[in-house]
Amino acid sequence: MTVRICVVISLLAAACGREPPPVKPAPPLPADPAVKLESMQIECDSFVAALGAYKACPNLDDHEAEVIGAWMERATLDLAAGHKAEIEPNAQAQAAGACRRAADSVRAAHERCRNGRRPKGDY
Repeated sequence: MTVRICVVISLLAAACGREPPPVKPAPPLPADPAVKLESMQIECDSFVAALGAYKACPNLDDHEAEVIGAWMERATLDLAAGHKAEIEPNAQAQAAGACRRAADSVRAAHERCRNGRRPKGDY
């Protein structure tokens, strides 16, 4: 009886010790379609406008509004510096893309803000 138990235990241990067969990976996700960007000026102005709308959200506390105001000031200063410099077209396209992504992110944050104050644990 003891031998049978040992044999069963050793068979179970051997069966559990084997690795499962590899899983076939899923096909890769397709890339997002290319986004039609406007000029750097238009995209970055849109970013500053999105910050302004977000700052006006009634569900922000005073500190959050101050931080967003500082972001607006910094973005405005950076854009003014960009107007003074001669920026090559590839760099302008990169900046336009960065401003578009930032504006989309700020719009999403504004949407969340319009739906109520954040819970205290999210700070």
